[in-house]
Amino acid sequence: TDTGASIRLPSALNGCVGFRPTVGRYSQEGITPISHTRDTAGPIAHTVSDIILVDELITQEPRKEPLQPQQIRLGINSYFWNHLDEDVHEQAHIALELLKSAGVEIISVDMPNLEQLNQAISFPVAIYEGKYDLIQYLKDHHVNLTIETVVDQISSPDVQAIFKLNILPELTLDQTGQFVPVLPLYKKAISEARPQLLELYQNTFKAHNLHALLFPTSPIVAPLANEEVYSIETFQTLMRNTDPGSNIGIPGLSLPIGKSAKSKLPIGFEIDGLAHQDSELLAIGITLEEIFKVLNQ
Repeated sequence: TDTGASIRLPSALNGCVGFRPTVGRYSQEGITPISHTRDTAGPIAHTVSDIILVDELITQEPRKEPLQPQQIRLGINSYFWNHLDEDVHEQAHIALELLKSAGVEIISVDMPNLEQLNQAISFPVAIYEGKYDLIQYLKDHHVNLTIETVVDQISSPDVQAIFKLNILPELTLDQTGQFVPVLPLYKKAISEARPQLLELYQNTFKAHNLHALLFPTSPIVAPLANEEVYSIETFQTLMRNTDPGSNIGIPGLSLPIGKSAKSKLPIGFEIDGLAHQDSELLAIGITLEEIFKVLNQ
């Protein structure tokens, strides 16, 4: 399942293909929720064809014919391309040049307030819904456990810390580092920031006639599995690029673009489309995968 990146990130860091569909495309029945605004199930596979096969089986929608490279228009915005580590920066630009050489049109797009709008949504939504969606789930499924009992049994230290420090007490950090009640921020996120971010994406796609936005799935290669990997800073760095798409429920597809020259670790490229353009996004993925074949040999 992918609430913030848990399909796309493991795919990118391990050289797989990962698909986060539009929220609501796949049933959430039986899946423990974190955030109904952000949660979705989705497949991880070796190839885009495998992803399409799974998607067809679930949705019963026929697949779209792949576009030719010269028919594809992809937008790039600086938010997703700044602060990349050396490995990712180098490999991402090699992949970008491959796309241009193949005839894919790459368009630089301005998306004002993207970062600010995204920040106003992320933690308020995950923290508030993280509590009440889980309480409702336990009630609906007649699970005779309190949310506190469930939280005590969480085995991941970083996830348990978020539940105990933020979700259970309904608190989030403000810009000064103080804990503040999350409910007013959640209401504002749902009523103002989220619709504004969605509109920003829709306007950007329309103005530039885009098929998708393109960016490195993760700004860094897989970090070492030490104590630092559990830090909130590492968490925020890893999901920085995937987060805006999660917040507005749009589809994203992560494709492998080979391994870095220095660390020899896998790197992924993500394409994000508008909501309910899943089949079109997967059809583009087939074409891009073919272009990237040379990087994945």
